[in-house]
Amino acid sequence: MVQPMDALTDYKLDKSLGHLASRFSRMVLRRFNAVLAQNEVPITSEQYSLLVQLWECNGLAQGMLAGKTAKDKTTMARLAAGLEERGLIVRLPSPNDARERLLYLTDRGKDVMDRATRLARGILEEAQQGISTGDLEVCRDVLRRACGNLDR
Repeated sequence: MVQPMDALTDYKLDKSLGHLASRFSRMVLRRFNAVLAQNEVPITSEQYSLLVQLWECNGLAQGMLAGKTAKDKTTMARLAAGLEERGLIVRLPSPNDARERLLYLTDRGKDVMDRATRLARGILEEAQQGISTGDLEVCRDVLRRACGNLDR
C-alpha cells in the first residue's frame, strides 16, 4: 500500500535510528580502515570483526563465528582463509565433527589484535568525547534491544 505524502514528510533521517546507526558505523569503519593502513596493521575492519570474536573466545566454530558477526558462511570462509594465509589464525578440525573447523588466534594474530584494539579504542574515545557514561549506556541498551527485536 502506498503511504500518503504527509506520512512520508514525517520521516526525518536525523530521527531515524537505522540511518543514524548505519551512518555512525560507516564513519567508524572508514576511519578504522584508514588508521589500520596508516599504522601498517595487516587487517581490515571486516577481518577485525572476526578476530575480536576469537579474542574473546578462542576456538570458536567457523559457523558460530558467521552468526556472531552477521556474515554468511561463504563470506566467513573467505575471511578465515585470508587470515589463515597471513598466519593470524589457524583452522583445525573439531574433535566432535571433522567437517566443522574451529578457529584459533596465533601468537602473530594476538600481536595484531593488541595493536588493532589500541587503535580502535582511540577512535571510539574520539567519537565519545563530550558524551556522558550514562548516555552511552542508554545508547548501547537501545541498540541491543533494537537488534534483539530484529533477531527474532
